[in-house]
Amino acid sequence: MKIAAFGDSITEARTGISPEQGWGCLLQKEFGSRHSFINAGVGGNSAREAAARWERDVLSRKPDYILFELGGNNHDPRPGHEQRRVTDGEFLGILKKLHATLPENFPAAVLTFPPIINELHQFFPLVPGGKVDEELDSQRRILLDFAAEKGWDVLDLHEIFYPRRYELILPDGVHLSPAGNLLLAEKVLELLKKRFPGEF
Repeated sequence: MKIAAFGDSITEARTGISPEQGWGCLLQKEFGSRHSFINAGVGGNSAREAAARWERDVLSRKPDYILFELGGNNHDPRPGHEQRRVTDGEFLGILKKLHATLPENFPAAVLTFPPIINELHQFFPLVPGGKVDEELDSQRRILLDFAAEKGWDVLDLHEIFYPRRYELILPDGVHLSPAGNLLLAEKVLELLKKRFPGEF
């Protein structure tokens, strides 16, 4: 079975850790030769930028299950980066377009963006009130509502990670620590075992 993860740097899992500490590498080690993990994460991608490589990086590889982790780079507040921003309406439209390319009743999951530790993030001085994390809430909700509508699985990483965020997130305030990657791998494996009984 092929499990694909589509997203940004949280999916890619290369920032601030060694490659073998990434959650995808941990999953592949757990899978052994029985299943394969396709890491289609690119750090820094907005949902729009990720969607532009959807066919090449995901569909063409014919996965059996897809994990969608999008939304973390849709609110770039830096001057001169306005064109990168993805509104709530555009974000929902992107999700609908991606879904339309999948077979009917295709099994998938959404992963909400993990907590951002506001005071540690580089954008803290650029966002009104320093509320970097809160800016992502509306699109986290869009993901959850979309999953509910389509019958997709859910890993609400914001909810899961928030109580332990200072342990699970690196000092940059956004990327996952080794402990965070380990927890994510464990949660995804739990999800797969529930979705595909006996396979994992």
